[in-house]
Amino acid sequence: MDGDSELIRAINRRTGAGLIVRGRAEHGKLGGAIYAEWPDGRPAVVTLFDGELPAARQVAEILNLLQDRGYPVPRHELVVELGDQVVFVQQRLPQAASTGLSLARIRGIAAINERFAGALADLPDVPPVTRWFRPPGTDPYLILDLVPQHDHRARDVAEEILRITTAEASEDRLAGDDLVHVDLSAANVLFDDQERPTAVVDWNLGVYRGDRRLALVQTRFDREWFVRRADPDQVELAAAHLLDEILTDLIPPDQLRTFWAFWLLHQLPRALRRGAAAPVIDWQLALAESRLSH
Repeated sequence: MDGDSELIRAINRRTGAGLIVRGRAEHGKLGGAIYAEWPDGRPAVVTLFDGELPAARQVAEILNLLQDRGYPVPRHELVVELGDQVVFVQQRLPQAASTGLSLARIRGIAAINERFAGALADLPDVPPVTRWFRPPGTDPYLILDLVPQHDHRARDVAEEILRITTAEASEDRLAGDDLVHVDLSAANVLFDDQERPTAVVDWNLGVYRGDRRLALVQTRFDREWFVRRADPDQVELAAAHLLDEILTDLIPPDQLRTFWAFWLLHQLPRALRRGAAAPVIDWQLALAESRLSH
């Protein structure tokens, strides 16, 4: 909490916001959100942005415009640069108490994601989602350098990922005018007391244009962490199976295969680079083998 208080004090010194720390969220890609309160009692959420100030300002501008248009996203009230950190102070939206995952919530995630169809049709400056998978100046073939020479299984998987993601027009399959959330985990969708989805939060990795359905592949990948446990929860297994059905219904097979290849191009190198435990590498390879095969 001391670190949270210092961060809030720094924001207040820079902006005069007068925020007060009220707690911390349990989940979050960048270490969890700080719950705060404005002097007038309005609740706020303080999060770190994974990027530089100009990109953060664009994210805030786009999301505020979309909220004005009725899209289920939080208003970003301040963008603050603090040394080498960029911080969002955003609207804290109401939500029901967490009751854990359910099949109703999985359906709700898919449903609220559909609301982002065509959201960016008149906003051409939003970066394409291909930049998330291939930031400027990066080489997708570096994945091969991370695979041990003797690991023929991992090399076969990496080569198949590269074959799909570097094929002619592969990036066209990701294109579109939809708003794409690149971390659409269950924790980043809010629900009311009737388990109806109300908002998608945690845009701290950016906003991107493309095919909204791509986000649901990340939702499914995220569930695999739970499915692959030694004693997986039956609700988690059912949720994963339901997501597979939703993806199959929504996305043509070749396009879905391309979506999986791009996500695995993002996820597998991270695991290899960080020296993830062998079981984690193994299940990612198994996932790739099952999702990329014809």
